[in-house]
Amino acid sequence: MKRLVVATALTLLSAAPALAQAPGQRPPGQQPAQPPAAGPGEIRGTVVDAESSAPVGAASVEVWSTADSALVAGAIARPDGSFRIQGLRPGTYYLRVSMMGYGPQRTAPLTVAAASPRANAGSVGLTRRALVLDAIGVEAERPAISIAPDRNAYSTRDVAPAATTASEVLEAVPSVQVDADGKVSLRGNENVVVQINGRPSPIRGEQLAGYLRQLPANTLDRVEVIPNPSARHDPEGMAGIINIILKQNVDLGLSGGLTLVASTADRYTASGNLGYQQGPATMFFSYGFTTDDRSQSGINDRTRLGAQRAPTSITEQDISGSNGNSGHNLNATLDYRLGERDVLSNALLLNLRGETDESLSAYTELDGTRLLLDAYDRVQDSRTDNWMGDYTLAWKRTLEPQRHELTAEVRVNASDEDDRNLLWRQAGEGGALTDAEDNRTDARTYQLTAQADYTRTLAERTKLETGYRGNARWLDRDFTVLRDVSGSGVWVSDPLSNALEFDETVNAVYGVVSHGTGALELQAGLRAEYATREFSLADSAGSFPYDYTSFFPSGLASYSLSDRTQVKLSYSRRIRRPGSQELNPFPAFFDLQNVFLGNPRLNPEYTDAIELGVQHSGQLGSLQLSPFYRRTTDVIRFIVNTDDVVAGREVTSISFRNLATGSSWGADLNGTLRLGSRFSGLAALNVFKMVTEGGSGEASLSSDAVTWSGRVNGTFNLTPRTAVTAAYFYRAPMNVEGGRFDAFGFANLSVRQKMRGDRMTVTLRLSDPFNTQRFRIRAGDDNVIQLTERTFTSRAIHLGVQYTFGRPPRVRQPRQDPQPEPTTPFGG
Repeated sequence: MKRLVVATALTLLSAAPALAQAPGQRPPGQQPAQPPAAGPGEIRGTVVDAESSAPVGAASVEVWSTADSALVAGAIARPDGSFRIQGLRPGTYYLRVSMMGYGPQRTAPLTVAAASPRANAGSVGLTRRALVLDAIGVEAERPAISIAPDRNAYSTRDVAPAATTASEVLEAVPSVQVDADGKVSLRGNENVVVQINGRPSPIRGEQLAGYLRQLPANTLDRVEVIPNPSARHDPEGMAGIINIILKQNVDLGLSGGLTLVASTADRYTASGNLGYQQGPATMFFSYGFTTDDRSQSGINDRTRLGAQRAPTSITEQDISGSNGNSGHNLNATLDYRLGERDVLSNALLLNLRGETDESLSAYTELDGTRLLLDAYDRVQDSRTDNWMGDYTLAWKRTLEPQRHELTAEVRVNASDEDDRNLLWRQAGEGGALTDAEDNRTDARTYQLTAQADYTRTLAERTKLETGYRGNARWLDRDFTVLRDVSGSGVWVSDPLSNALEFDETVNAVYGVVSHGTGALELQAGLRAEYATREFSLADSAGSFPYDYTSFFPSGLASYSLSDRTQVKLSYSRRIRRPGSQELNPFPAFFDLQNVFLGNPRLNPEYTDAIELGVQHSGQLGSLQLSPFYRRTTDVIRFIVNTDDVVAGREVTSISFRNLATGSSWGADLNGTLRLGSRFSGLAALNVFKMVTEGGSGEASLSSDAVTWSGRVNGTFNLTPRTAVTAAYFYRAPMNVEGGRFDAFGFANLSVRQKMRGDRMTVTLRLSDPFNTQRFRIRAGDDNVIQLTERTFTSRAIHLGVQYTFGRPPRVRQPRQDPQPEPTTPFGG
């Protein structure tokens, strides 16, 4: 009975996808359905009882590299004890064989050479030993960074062990930055696509930032950074893709966990997860609640210039207030095995969140000699409520794992945003209220996506991937502005009120061919898209239809110089489609003196990206250097006009325009270090140069700037149960069109203690101990100079407690991504 339980567990947890396993899906003796190591070698052998020489079926066979002690592949022994593990690169390996009721056995080194790619391990004898059932647990250790030719994967528990939200996890990932508003960028570029479990996030901009701020960190398994995706992926995101993989692994039986976090800065998190597997069904549920209320302060000073740039008038704005963010997040998956080949998957994501912004801005109006002209306050009180629901129904047929597969899915998404923003002028504390404004936004978005993917191995080490993806999105938004100029309580509709509709469809087909020969791996792909959009304004204000056809080629070449050193060269073409806010020409004030103005005639921008990568792994860690170059045409840039007049106000307007071209080039340098079991760390340095050419007559909109960022992260294990982690991030000053961002940096320090037999973990974290996390930008021209600075409550002490329950027998194998994403035949 014990062997039957283990055999069932191994079969369940070793085949891909990891969430859709049930007994009998993968015949014993075959490798786990993970990306192969991309080599011609194989290792064969037989597992036997050391005393009786009887075959030991269902034993776990793991292949480990002697060069860097990394887990490479694995298999489950057949009933006759035999096993065969293919796809190994030339190198030296050893096997670790284990089976419940036996002691683990490690073999002598085995060599796989190009001239003799087949190695025979012979008979591996296992010795029986006493068994304590409820203490069995064999778990493969995942490295902090997993490097594949097309992506880097960062383990959440290693790069951000004390983070409380997904936004804080991303802050710790190399090459990724999160600004004060929660917006995510990659290598300094905000045009990056954020995916959840391999599917593009249905929400964007401020909604996505709010969602990431309240998604509990303990629900994340890892973060994948894909700077140059293949033609298989959606081409949106000029800088690439950041793929957030949520935890969805389920052991046999019932298991779960609970996490509670509190801080001195009024931030609280409570989350839990529950997993259950029985027969053909696998279920996983997670829930999280986060509330965050932090104060903010800052300035927004505006100096108007006259002849010879002499000041003519000055407006000084001192801001103080608080920002609140709270939300509920529910994630549920249910996978059901229909037969030997078919798995039906269901994924549901529900999110409910609210945001508040209460601030008081003290205005001081001065003349050019700084003589006081007027002083008053403007008060802002805003509330935003959002909900989002996302459901995916997927089917997968596995004719032969990783070699012949067909998947199809339908995804439905709906979201709603209700926003109310009250603004008024007050003549000092307790003074009369005048110039009141009530802005209300009601926006609804619906999306429907259908996708089918087919994978077929055509010949030895040659694979074809092809498929179709169609997406339709509908947005309806009503924006109402009411004003009470005199403060009498009589509200009148303002001409700034508007309503818009935005419809967009994208239909795409793709094909990717991968081929390996010796130490060389090649991949080529092409994606063709036809897209339409229609941006319509109510009251006959205009309709702006637009349709276009695009082609997106991609290519990748990877060569193994040795077991420890690989080089790669990749190319892809990307697109950024303008969002509805960038297209809406109606003014959207975010305070008295600053306003957004969209451009309904924006074209999409295209980027051609080339990247070279060199990676070396050794006994102490790894080093990766990735120079890159990106060339963008019809680049979309925000244009700052410091001397604009909108709705009768002298304001700084931010609009959007297609400039001629933009280029950026630079390099990423990532390294990991592991000194036994005592210390592990990573360091990353990113240097890049951005050049924007405004085109004929647009020299003032051009820019040429170099900037860099770096981060270090180290963990020291004082004891097997106590660990100390320190991290620091710094971004150098950066020039943009018409302005300059100041330097930005912050640090984090944490201590973790395991308790109660590793079931409980207590974490104490100090965030931003030097109180350096602030945002500052200076913009201007010959007419106006504006300085904006914001400081948020970031220095705080956080205390977290995590508890897990359920101790079923388990043997985990390295698992495939939870979505059908084998984009290359290369090993990861």
